[in-house]
Amino acid sequence: MESAADRDERIMRIVERARHQPVGDREAFVRVACETDDGLYQEVAETLDWEARMGDFLKRPLTALTIVSRPFEPGTVVEGRFEIVRVIGEGGMGVVYEAIDRKRNQRIAIKSAKPGFQRLLTPELEGALKVRHPNICLVNQIHTTKTENGDVDFLAMEFLQGETLSTRLARTGKLAPPEALEIARGLCAGLSAAHRSGIVHGDFKSNNIILCRRGDETIQPVITDFGLASGANQASGEYGGTPAYMAPELWRGEKASKASDIYALGVILYEMVTGRLPLESNSLEDRLVQPVPPSKFVKGMDPRWDRVTQECLNESAAARPRDAQQIIAVLEKRPLPKAPFVVIGVLLLAVLMPPIRERVIDLFLPAHVRLAILPFQGSTDATVVSEGALQDVSDRLQHMPSARRTLVVISPSDELKASVQTPEQASKVLHATHALQTSVRREGDEYVAQASVIDLTTLTHLGDFSGRYSQATIGTFPAALAGTVSLALRLHSPAVAESLSPDATPPYDKGLYLLRNDRLTFEDAIGLFKEAARLDPRSPLPLAALVEAQIVKCELAKEHNCLDEARQALRQAKSLNPDSPRVLLADGALSQADGQDQKALDSYSRVLELEPRNVDAFLRIANAYDRFEMPDKAVDAYKKAIELDPAYFEAREELGLFYYYRGRYPEAAEEFHKAIDTAPGIVDAHTSLGGVLCDLGRYEEAEQALQESLNIRETAAALNDLGAIRVYQRRDAEAVDFYNRAIKIDPSNYLYLLNLGDSNWRLGRHRDAQTAYRKAMELSVSELNENPRLGRTRAFVAYFAARLGDRRRAEDEIDQALLFSPGDNKIKRRAVLTYEALHERERSLAVLRTTTPEMLRELNSQPDLADLREDPRFQELVATTEGGGK
Repeated sequence: MESAADRDERIMRIVERARHQPVGDREAFVRVACETDDGLYQEVAETLDWEARMGDFLKRPLTALTIVSRPFEPGTVVEGRFEIVRVIGEGGMGVVYEAIDRKRNQRIAIKSAKPGFQRLLTPELEGALKVRHPNICLVNQIHTTKTENGDVDFLAMEFLQGETLSTRLARTGKLAPPEALEIARGLCAGLSAAHRSGIVHGDFKSNNIILCRRGDETIQPVITDFGLASGANQASGEYGGTPAYMAPELWRGEKASKASDIYALGVILYEMVTGRLPLESNSLEDRLVQPVPPSKFVKGMDPRWDRVTQECLNESAAARPRDAQQIIAVLEKRPLPKAPFVVIGVLLLAVLMPPIRERVIDLFLPAHVRLAILPFQGSTDATVVSEGALQDVSDRLQHMPSARRTLVVISPSDELKASVQTPEQASKVLHATHALQTSVRREGDEYVAQASVIDLTTLTHLGDFSGRYSQATIGTFPAALAGTVSLALRLHSPAVAESLSPDATPPYDKGLYLLRNDRLTFEDAIGLFKEAARLDPRSPLPLAALVEAQIVKCELAKEHNCLDEARQALRQAKSLNPDSPRVLLADGALSQADGQDQKALDSYSRVLELEPRNVDAFLRIANAYDRFEMPDKAVDAYKKAIELDPAYFEAREELGLFYYYRGRYPEAAEEFHKAIDTAPGIVDAHTSLGGVLCDLGRYEEAEQALQESLNIRETAAALNDLGAIRVYQRRDAEAVDFYNRAIKIDPSNYLYLLNLGDSNWRLGRHRDAQTAYRKAMELSVSELNENPRLGRTRAFVAYFAARLGDRRRAEDEIDQALLFSPGDNKIKRRAVLTYEALHERERSLAVLRTTTPEMLRELNSQPDLADLREDPRFQELVATTEGGGK
């Protein structure tokens, strides 16, 4: 039954919407909104009549009648930290500024409510802070500052470079289907992630979407203003809502929901492909009528756009799609649903049961494909490329096994006889279902090729390809085209066998060995892969390996231009064979480095379609589950990789690291032991085992494992862990020597500097400690600026800030770190140390209550937590753990 408070709130929502109806239409609107509730109608009508007599000043806060100025001006430094650079956007209630966060030395955006409109920042926004996704604007914190006009709330946000979708549509009109699909993919992924976190946007519209560009120039749509309107979905833009995007239930006075967000998404999709809104009039009556399908306005429109927009814009909230990922699955017509958890879960089952795999993939793809290979488009002055190349593609595809589907290839000679030149002719004359369209042109000594696989029913591009070739590599063009078709149609076998010339094999194999056995040898591996690529320019294998090596260099050497080199190598590899499992793995790795986790999962799922027993694909999928905070499924994927290749040490080692970072030390130690049994010469496994044994308090065994590691090769990690053992043994002077040796090998690792600072602090060498902390702070902030979503890095920044006396930043950063990675026990460990440094005992205990028994035991030996160990509440936690109560 509706409470009095709920009824009052519903009345005011209807009143607000009625205010913005033409006077002559208000009574009809109210009657529709109140449906058959005469009492509700009477109360709304009386309220509207009273407000009409009082005047429209009731529509604004009193302060807004006289104060409409911006809260900050360029040049102002807010809270001693945020330097205002310029205004980049302004509305009736708020202002958006570009600013510099001096403490982080980072370019940010600040969104501030104007005086009198503090309700802009609603309580729901606190929940929105928890949503972390590449397609959602990162909001760091809510702040309040005092101004001459009173307190002002503002948000510190990720700075986004780009134009709004609304601006783009106003500038160019409707979007081409491939671009609309790319944007829709990001919007669905972001909205789905928010809804999984229980967050509703409440004012989703094209003006709240920023079109950014990734490093590879693809579009990254980013949704902004989550939570800013969820408490005030009014009928006017001035009050936070936007009529054209509002679902019927919002017009009736109901609260915003996931279903109303899906309705708004439908409006946006409609807007993108037609250049117009689905409903021109802002009235409830219009929203009770299904809008005209997009295909009525755009000739040749893919019917899938009609389907998804009609479903999203259904008058009934219950009839709309439950999840935004369902929408993109329909639009893309992928072999599996796009939601990453569904994709990988089905693939795991599919690998175990191949018959299921065949049925699942065939369910999403046409059973019969008639592919027309069209003649080259335009003039082709590349004399070495003739129609014979297209016949080569035809022959390759005709000899591919296509599993349960029938693939019929209409050869170029048949098209020549029928005078077929275009996709439309291929469909009409040859009854083709799909077409391969290509072009090649000469640019100096190079050949530039482009190709597209087109669904002739909808004229949708299922796959696009581009590549540059030299005289030495142009012969690989037919194989690359065949790979493009295989990838676009999700054929069940690779179109091109992966091979490498005898001359290129030795440097390639040696590079793989070095990179697999010791990541610090990345420079040697890079040189070897480049040599292999020179010796066999027709194979994508060395180039794919080069991509992975450049990513490792970026991670370890902090040289971020390496990613540009990785992108260049990936483009070359794709020009040779875009459907190579090795290339797809490299593509996934680079996508993850760029923060495109969904794109990475697409690549890994394709690898499993081609090679269901590919261990690397399972390991990377496990890592994705870890990032998505699904530990049980991550463990399942790790164990599947181990089952497929029990002798592969890396699967054991990665599972051990997974357990270690989640505070499951005994399980981690067991996996590291098994990795060493499999490959005794692996340095990292010995070092990792030493580290986890140290945390378990088994110092003698830990030192033995670390000495074995040093006997293989001296590494900074092993020296650092030996220093940690000395710390636990209360021998800080010896620990300092080990830490200095580690820093000499790897001066860019802030963890070693942290440990050096801590030991010097305990030894009373406070000046030396501060020097180490400041250098560590500089390194960690630099890393955080490159990727603000790194929870572990943010936790270290918090700790350094606490040690350097910056209390406010320490609290801000550690809170954010815990939000980023709630399941990471190493972040919880750092949080406890940070809170103790800040003398925040209650917050320390709150974190400790959520950690593992092993973590509690390790912290019970921490020399910096002597005061905590004396606290009866901590002793009770440890005792409960030791007694088996936890």
